[in-house]
Amino acid sequence: MKILAQKHPMITFLLINFVWTWLFWFAAMPFRGQTLLVTAIVLIGGYGPAVGGILTLGLQSGQKPGMSPKRTLTMLLISALIFGMLTLRYLVGNIPNFDILAEDLTLTTPIVVIAVIASLVGGWVFSSAVSENPTVRGGMASILPWRLPPLWTIFAVIFYPAMILASWGMSALFGMKAEYPGLWGQSALEILPFYALTFCMTLLIQGGNEELGWRGFMQPELQKRFSPLIAALIVSVFWSLWHLPLFVNGVYDADLVIGMVSGGIYRIPLAIFLAWFFNRSGGNLFLTMFLHASFNRTPSLLPTPSLILMVLCLIVAVGMVVKDKMWCRSS
Repeated sequence: MKILAQKHPMITFLLINFVWTWLFWFAAMPFRGQTLLVTAIVLIGGYGPAVGGILTLGLQSGQKPGMSPKRTLTMLLISALIFGMLTLRYLVGNIPNFDILAEDLTLTTPIVVIAVIASLVGGWVFSSAVSENPTVRGGMASILPWRLPPLWTIFAVIFYPAMILASWGMSALFGMKAEYPGLWGQSALEILPFYALTFCMTLLIQGGNEELGWRGFMQPELQKRFSPLIAALIVSVFWSLWHLPLFVNGVYDADLVIGMVSGGIYRIPLAIFLAWFFNRSGGNLFLTMFLHASFNRTPSLLPTPSLILMVLCLIVAVGMVVKDKMWCRSS
């Protein structure tokens, strides 16, 4: 495996990534209808890109894997944080018109055990920022939010909300309808705690954590041979294919073909945004994770006119490509 990683790192990454994720996600199929159990299993599988990136970097280095006391402590602390968030989200329960966990909220021993495993996997993933392996640490050090570049931090916070607000304004100007979130019109003091909790979970557990693999490893690895634009397009293909089991294990309630096609189209500009931002921010993974979480969660907070937002996203994506000449390889 070490020789494969050194000679063909992309193949190694994709093998580890897809085997890890699809093993867990397809394994959840027999439990369709047991939403909490499926969700817990899916959480483990969702770390596939991160596990693939970290293990491939470790194999490339040729060093034997190990856990220093510093990394072990970091892993335990982050695992406790993740499990604490999962526990808090469970205690909050179903949030009508915003976020429904499951019709049946009964906890069972398998659910708790799998949630603990998911938390430990997450802790191991994020502890790679302090790995004793310099190759792994060099690729993953920016996972943790230290030394954040101020300009790009502001950009990550406001970019997608600004896009949605702009498209909402244009929809009002042209008399078009927008989709309003379920909690729209309620007090901000009531909404923001729910939003903050689900955003943090998305950041660390349900989406943002994918960036350690897709942008943290695959994008820069592809850029050694291709332009940032071509690399982003290649990433978008595998990124979309990676989601396939979620249509058959019941997580995504949509037709497989329609869901895969529409998801694939959606991820093209998204992959360009994230690749552009990752490169521009100096490869800052935490902020890229934050931006990914913003893409996933902001529509649950602000009115979203889908058609105009899609057009605006395409225009901005094209603007990024043209301005930075993303079709050109870096020298």
